[in-house]
Amino acid sequence: MLDMLFSEHTITTGISLATPILLCALGGAVCSKAGNFNIAMEGFMLVGALFGVVGAYFMGNVAMGVICAIIASVIMTLLYGLFLIKFKGNEIILGFGFNMLAVALTGWLLAPLFGNAGSFYNPNTPSLTKLAIPIIKDIPLLRCLSGHNIIVYLSWIIVIVLFIMMYKTPLGFRLRALGENSKTLDVTGMNTVRYRYLAEIICGVLCGLAGAFLSIGNLSMFTENMTSGRGYIAVAAVGFSNAYIPVTAVASLIFGFTSSMAIQLQGIGFPSQLVDMTPYIITILVIIISSFKKNKDKGSRQ
Repeated sequence: MLDMLFSEHTITTGISLATPILLCALGGAVCSKAGNFNIAMEGFMLVGALFGVVGAYFMGNVAMGVICAIIASVIMTLLYGLFLIKFKGNEIILGFGFNMLAVALTGWLLAPLFGNAGSFYNPNTPSLTKLAIPIIKDIPLLRCLSGHNIIVYLSWIIVIVLFIMMYKTPLGFRLRALGENSKTLDVTGMNTVRYRYLAEIICGVLCGLAGAFLSIGNLSMFTENMTSGRGYIAVAAVGFSNAYIPVTAVASLIFGFTSSMAIQLQGIGFPSQLVDMTPYIITILVIIISSFKKNKDKGSRQ
């Protein structure tokens, strides 16, 4: 049983399952450091997933599908930013509102776009190809890192790029200053609104990539609410890591591997309902642990 749970197949599947969570969590980490605990990533990713299929199907090009997914998600984040930044909306209410809007909007658009409701699949729709990494693909312990599509590898690069940006560049210092003490930027005369929108745009790009991964990463298809709570799991990863990007990445991978192990357990007779519950049980446990940790830190400071 342990051999099955920690097999190469389990690790390979875990990497794939972790990718959309990782991308969303990275976007959420940037927003969090900029002063916005964004819980609308589920909706942004869902819209990106739909328009990823739209772009790939109607333009016959998977790259255009990825671009369409990013553009659609960014438009949603800009709209979210408008209500949050300009109209001073409550971030929690806005987050849930945009998530519900995305479910309704994507479900409604299926019929006029594709002529059927509930889901869409066409075998002629292009999808992202899997890349075999030379040498690594033939090494038993490392070949689980090979055979993924470009978005998986791009997500690993993004972790490094965002860490450098947030902690080694003036732009990152300013974004973090928004969350820590935005008045310091106001005093210097900097346009804080611009930086807040920039954080939302970064989140939109990453959620768009996550959505494209879900819909055109393997099989090019879209089903209603196909994100299945991954955006909320990403929120938990952000909260657990306190938006520190390396820890956020590790937390996302843990969620992915946990989901992969749960799938393997289903194959040996575990109830499917229990398997479906596993990622959310882990999410709740992570939130509880994170809450205890934060309360302990507050107590020690007092």
